[in-house]
Amino acid sequence: MRLIENWFSERYSENLQLSFRVKDQLLSVRTDFQRIDVFDTYDYGKLLTIDGTVQMSEYDEFVYHEMITMVPYYYVDHKPRSALVIGGGDGGTATRLSQIGIQEITNVEIDTQVVEVSKQFFPHLTSVFDRKGVNLLIQDGIKYLAETKQKFDLIIIDSTDPEGPAEGLFSKSFYENAKKALNPGGVFVTQSGSPYYQPKAIKMAYSGLSGIFSHVKPYTAFIPTYPSGFWSFTLATDSVRPLESNICKPGKYFNRDVLNGSFYLPQFVKELIGI
Repeated sequence: MRLIENWFSERYSENLQLSFRVKDQLLSVRTDFQRIDVFDTYDYGKLLTIDGTVQMSEYDEFVYHEMITMVPYYYVDHKPRSALVIGGGDGGTATRLSQIGIQEITNVEIDTQVVEVSKQFFPHLTSVFDRKGVNLLIQDGIKYLAETKQKFDLIIIDSTDPEGPAEGLFSKSFYENAKKALNPGGVFVTQSGSPYYQPKAIKMAYSGLSGIFSHVKPYTAFIPTYPSGFWSFTLATDSVRPLESNICKPGKYFNRDVLNGSFYLPQFVKELIGI
């Protein structure tokens, strides 16, 4: 991360970075797990970064949060009622789940400061944690999933990249525990990075899940503030039903065409993961 002359830059490689002109740096804090910064930018509003990488902006967070929730919602072979979110301390994923009708949401975030910072700067998202049926737990999601006896219709991994404390969220043992915690017909989904700049993430997700679930389907979305703008998610389930895309309720980004089209992968992505 570099902040020079009122610009924040996320570097993707030695030769490329994405820069945001900044009105002000609103916060910088080092937690037990990571560094959190919040910037007020000209084009994207408030910008949340962790360890120098963009996590969310006010102006395009809806793309990520709709795609990580609404796509798996329509893959569950019954109307889903319960969801587990691991990560997502900014509240965006839980907010969207609540909006689409999930009645029971458990959100497990390892870093309490992510929640506190988001409450200060993104209260329209964190207000979900005060709603009936939403249970926020500050603890290690890996340990939680290994020990929980609860069952869920959806399990959503809204994590940072597979480095540091998030690396275990891409492990085989974690995926096995996730499968045990799913109700019959349930769906698991994880963010899996940029195929251009983070091929490790989608390769780890696809190969790890393929050995555990019967059906593993990567899908993609356009998110302007993420590396290359081209982002991937990986969905896994043991029960597939025909998508009833004609009954999909649209979001701001998501609609039935996006639901269908997001699973059509460019050839280089197919070759990257070996399908």
